[in-house]
Amino acid sequence: MAGTTNMAEAARMTETEKAFLTILRDALHPGNDTDLGYDCELDITDWADVLTTAKMQNLFPFIYDAATAYPSFSAFEEAHPECFPVVTASMTAQMQKTDAFLSLYKSFLSAGLSPITMKGIICRELYGERADFRPSGDEDILIEKKDYEKAVEILEACGYRKEADPDKEMAVIQEVTFHSEELTVELHLNPFGVDSTTREKMNDWFRDVFRSKEIVKIKGVPVRTMTPTDHLLFLVFHAFKHFTGGGFGIRMMLDILLFAEKYGERIDWEYVDAGLADVGATGFLADLVEIGDRYLGFTQIQRYNSVCRLETVCPDELLEDMFRRGTFGNSSNADRTAGRIVADTVQKGKSGKTGKNGSESKLKSYFRLLFPSWKTWCAWRPYLKDRPWMVVCEWFWRIGRYIRGETSSSNMTDLDKSYKIAEERMILLGKYGVL
Repeated sequence: MAGTTNMAEAARMTETEKAFLTILRDALHPGNDTDLGYDCELDITDWADVLTTAKMQNLFPFIYDAATAYPSFSAFEEAHPECFPVVTASMTAQMQKTDAFLSLYKSFLSAGLSPITMKGIICRELYGERADFRPSGDEDILIEKKDYEKAVEILEACGYRKEADPDKEMAVIQEVTFHSEELTVELHLNPFGVDSTTREKMNDWFRDVFRSKEIVKIKGVPVRTMTPTDHLLFLVFHAFKHFTGGGFGIRMMLDILLFAEKYGERIDWEYVDAGLADVGATGFLADLVEIGDRYLGFTQIQRYNSVCRLETVCPDELLEDMFRRGTFGNSSNADRTAGRIVADTVQKGKSGKTGKNGSESKLKSYFRLLFPSWKTWCAWRPYLKDRPWMVVCEWFWRIGRYIRGETSSSNMTDLDKSYKIAEERMILLGKYGVL
């Protein structure tokens, strides 16, 4: 019966997606003889489509390198010599980013600070010899509010420029972004922001995270991070946050599965289970584990189900959503606008239904994009609490950006496409109890 189910679910995927998963499985778990529930003839795969999917999932260097193990890839490689320099440039840039971060972190240590490093370089280490084939757009570090000024001083002394002075109160700032020629760093004062009740709940699970002294040595540098239990919970919460907005992709799932595989014995799964239940993400992790076990060779993680009591919801539909949405659900303007519609609906706690009059619902959604609620404005611009009349200026500036085409969607055709994406995603979120 299970085999029949696997075959039925595999049929939902395209041949390209099947090949993509097979390449990942063989690269991450070579020699794994797991029955994937489908036959994938890699010798006739359209490699151009596979690499297009890899770009969408921000795994182009990783998939390209893994694809060289297949004889059928040679002909494509010879016909498309332009791909190799792209991979080499990406890997070289990532190596430079890693060195820049470790240099910065040593400066923090020398100054008596040891920020908590989240995801990014910690997750790249999970990929072993292919660590630099897993790109990171930036590095995230978490500090205590009392250390903010000192951390800014260190960053600026190391040549990092603040993107902008935060216009929020220290109590609600999630992160401040800094740039150098080699690296972007997000300096977090809380992990998830305070834009919704769910995010506030997520933050509550990390109130005591600074009490731990978990150290990971990377190229000889002692980098402080979270305990395995806290970091796994953080990675799942982070993915779930994106899932309830624009969506998330395969790379984020791989980080979670690789982390659970490496640190599973040290993770307090009952604590993880409690955290997931608190934010309604138990079925979400269950489906990620199921996908990993079924398609990617992560057979060992399932044994923790007896502790975590994971029950799947709809893993095949979740996998389909990951393929469609890309890394962060922002592969197109329509996706980005759909993400805002979904996030707005989730925040309002609505059922996810569009109502009888579809065009009216679309108009209301579009109106909310242009004119956010007062609560949303105050979360974005806390100064408005003291100067509420300034919201009129904010609205005019927002409309001006819309007219200039600086917003995600600037015409009704794009909105119609966005709304269809949003409707599909809200149905999926409903199955997980989010809506």
